[in-house]
Amino acid sequence: MATAPVRALYRRIADSVTSPRANTTRREVLLERPEDVLHVDAVEFAPEILDEDGEVVNGSTEPQAIPHKHPMVKIEPATNRIAHREVKIRVWSEGRPDGHHAGKTVRWSMIPMFVRPVEDGEEAGDPHFRGDWAQAAAGHRDRFEAPAEFTAVGFTRIDQEQASTTVDDTGHTAVRVNLPPIAFNAARLSVQLEGEDAAVDLIDLEVPGIIVIDPGHGGESDRPSSTANNATSHTSGILEKDLALDFGLRTRVALRALRVGEDQNLRIYLTRDDDTNVSGAGRANVGRDVGADVLLSIHFNGFNGIARGTETLVRRRSDNVNYDVDIALAQRVNDAVYSAILARDEGAIDRGIKERQLAALSDGELGNTEAHHPLRSALLEVEFIDNEAVDELLSINEGYEQVRQGIADAIANALVDDLRRNP
Repeated sequence: MATAPVRALYRRIADSVTSPRANTTRREVLLERPEDVLHVDAVEFAPEILDEDGEVVNGSTEPQAIPHKHPMVKIEPATNRIAHREVKIRVWSEGRPDGHHAGKTVRWSMIPMFVRPVEDGEEAGDPHFRGDWAQAAAGHRDRFEAPAEFTAVGFTRIDQEQASTTVDDTGHTAVRVNLPPIAFNAARLSVQLEGEDAAVDLIDLEVPGIIVIDPGHGGESDRPSSTANNATSHTSGILEKDLALDFGLRTRVALRALRVGEDQNLRIYLTRDDDTNVSGAGRANVGRDVGADVLLSIHFNGFNGIARGTETLVRRRSDNVNYDVDIALAQRVNDAVYSAILARDEGAIDRGIKERQLAALSDGELGNTEAHHPLRSALLEVEFIDNEAVDELLSINEGYEQVRQGIADAIANALVDDLRRNP
């Protein structure tokens, strides 16, 4: 609930007066009528927020006080290229009827809230908006537009940055808010009522960071650009497809644990969560269709039983509109995984970043174009599981479960770090 500056109700004691009849002294108490105390409350959001399983999140349409960051939604992200949310507000004054402010104009505006992380010793930058509204589909290139699910009387576009609506007979009005669909892009929404000197801070909104984890391989048969299984571990006989799925599930758990803190608007999807195979294009399409910021494919190598090390793959520059940011993503993930393994095994090797033409990283299937390329991608080869020492580390020795989870935790932290640091 937002409230305009309150004017105090006070009592004044009048001068003493002597009553001519009772010859007594009385004191007169005068009550001064308070001026209106204006309230501007966010009362409802639309649409409802769905979780990764398509279930409605309880309370997702109920506004909460600043600094809670309400998540925005991406509807048909590859087409609309915008994140949005509709908000309905009530404008009222104490002791006045609901329609007291009917017909007054409300001016809508916003300020940025995202601040990019900095290294120790560096000064934090100013809050700023991420991305450019001009990349959105026609009709969504302004910060505000007329809502579709709520009624807004008198919606007027002032300019790209501001709009106005009119308070209706019940004291309500509404607007749709648009933000470029980049992870953790955030805004504080303000409104100013006609006749008031100052705007009122209303609510905070934030675009969720969306990550797709792609456990490699799966199932019993090959699919286009996706074999059922490649590598097999040295002694334990664990298949790459099963290990990839285990690491994918662990990474999802680690990412979900991170969103209980400041990363609350974090969404995590898997291309598969059981022993099925998905085509290379189908894996990339998951990222495109959910409006993901990052897709990471998890695999394990196998070669000659001797080779080992961690490496991460990206598409080559000539066929990758996201080459530079894909490299940055790959480097963050590779460094994190190598460090996690080295902490447990001094035989760890950093094989670095390599280029491969992989279907799961194809710009066309990810929905990236020269004009609009929101989805970064990389393929992690955690280790060579046909190496005896690696198999013992990941699947045999006492404490291997902790080793696996430690690597998954490292992956999760690297991905969230990438969401916040990537331009």
